[in-house]
Amino acid sequence: IETPSSTLLHIRRYYKEHNAVSDGEKYLRIRFFEREKNREKERMWRGLLSKNKAKYLNRILRNPWLCEALDELEPFRSLWADFQLGSFPHILSWRCSQIQHYLFQMQKMWHEMTDGNGAACDESTIAKLQGLAPRWSVRDRSVIEDLFSTNKVFVRVRDPDLRARILARVLAVEGIILSFQTFFKHARKLGPVMLRLRDLFPASELFPPRAPSDPLPRPLPSVRDVLLQKCYKPSRTNRCLLQYSEFDERYIELRNSALYSYWQLCLYLLRQQSLEYPPCAVRLGHLARRLGFETDEILELSQQDADTSAIRSHLHREKPKALFWAAPDKLEEEVLSRRKGQDIFEPRQPLAAPPMTAGDIVRDGALHECAGLFLPAIWSALGQEANYTLTSYGTLILILASFFGGFRPWSEHGERADERAQAEEVSPSSSVYSLPNVDPQQPSTADSITFWRLPESRNMAPVAKYRCNATLKDIKAVINKISLEGVALSFAFIHTDGRLKLCHPLNILNRRKQSKWPNNVYYLFGDENRQTWLLKKLNFPTIASKKA
Repeated sequence: IETPSSTLLHIRRYYKEHNAVSDGEKYLRIRFFEREKNREKERMWRGLLSKNKAKYLNRILRNPWLCEALDELEPFRSLWADFQLGSFPHILSWRCSQIQHYLFQMQKMWHEMTDGNGAACDESTIAKLQGLAPRWSVRDRSVIEDLFSTNKVFVRVRDPDLRARILARVLAVEGIILSFQTFFKHARKLGPVMLRLRDLFPASELFPPRAPSDPLPRPLPSVRDVLLQKCYKPSRTNRCLLQYSEFDERYIELRNSALYSYWQLCLYLLRQQSLEYPPCAVRLGHLARRLGFETDEILELSQQDADTSAIRSHLHREKPKALFWAAPDKLEEEVLSRRKGQDIFEPRQPLAAPPMTAGDIVRDGALHECAGLFLPAIWSALGQEANYTLTSYGTLILILASFFGGFRPWSEHGERADERAQAEEVSPSSSVYSLPNVDPQQPSTADSITFWRLPESRNMAPVAKYRCNATLKDIKAVINKISLEGVALSFAFIHTDGRLKLCHPLNILNRRKQSKWPNNVYYLFGDENRQTWLLKKLNFPTIASKKA
């Protein structure tokens, strides 16, 4: 006997209402009631968490940059079905600032596809589209077109014209379509890299002494912040070492050489199939010193020989210390003998970088996909045309681009945009206590944006540091220049209520419409008390009168 359809519908609805609430739904509810200051409801939702997950939630809430990135994703509630509270503590322990970029890329991608209407997509749509790369793969484009034609995605949108516009926006996505499921899968690639980079500087740099003005909780620097702000010593000629292969290194003039050097450290570790210690750390130290990084740890590593360290490590594995003993002089004699025997080896010619796409499904191994992780090879790959499918090398590049921002400082090698931004730079005032000759209450008639540096104390006025045209390319060039000045950079607009509202740099153009003064962007660094600014209304006439 067949069960009546009405009964089946009732059963489905009953079990749907009694499904376990996902971690994402719990997080969104807790954040909502926290903002509404409804402590009773907040405690009720916190009570649904296990003891460990409650602890994981507190770790997330202690990182304002992560809360900001997750808050931007809140309108797209269907994304949150794959949110995992238990995975974040492990990821946060890496101190990887690229995570924030990935989450903002995810928000930007879904905002553009749905035109800001988060209710248009459902969980089934996200499950079917995530991981596809329509810009690069003809096969993925065909899959997406079939899903739209059979009404299997965006089923809540019924208007044919609107569906056609959404389809066009989905097919225009540059990289991989991101979701929380892809995030937790892709983030695993960065963990070993961030942990190994810590060998290059003292552990105390990740936990600097607390200053009296530091907020609670205070933002802690990431591995990237420490390397770029504390360890990198730029050359006077802007000459940067660029690796074309393991044995081909050239010095060329590049803007933002610090960023290129940091990327090359990460790519080196991604190319290593075995992060064996100490040989990998020694080779990393040698590369870091050639790239311009200077610390006592790097100096110590660069004074060692990686091959000798590898031989010594292999000998100890062959004959464990717990079972065998050898006189130190005999051991060193054997190490030197084996090291001398390696002189028979000569470098091979570098293999050609794997293609980004292929006309058929290619099953290349992990060794082959990592062999081409050099910046020139990546730039060449990103300039290739679409084909039937992505290779594993192409997939890896798009994954890394989601974290690192395309491996270029928001422009073609960062040169022309940087030169234009430098030419349009606003001269800072002679004193931080004097307001520049730009009235923030009177937006410029020209479509330009002024970037204001916020000082540590509200007793000092903002300082106009840069000005650029209101175009994405020019804004990115200025932001890239600002990012080299300090750590934990934050940008903000003045909201219509007069308060500063944080904004990710990739969303500056979109968020201008919500600003009281859309031609003014404010920025501050992590070592300054940003809560002092964010919790109070910004009143320029009051500041000016105090100075007078």
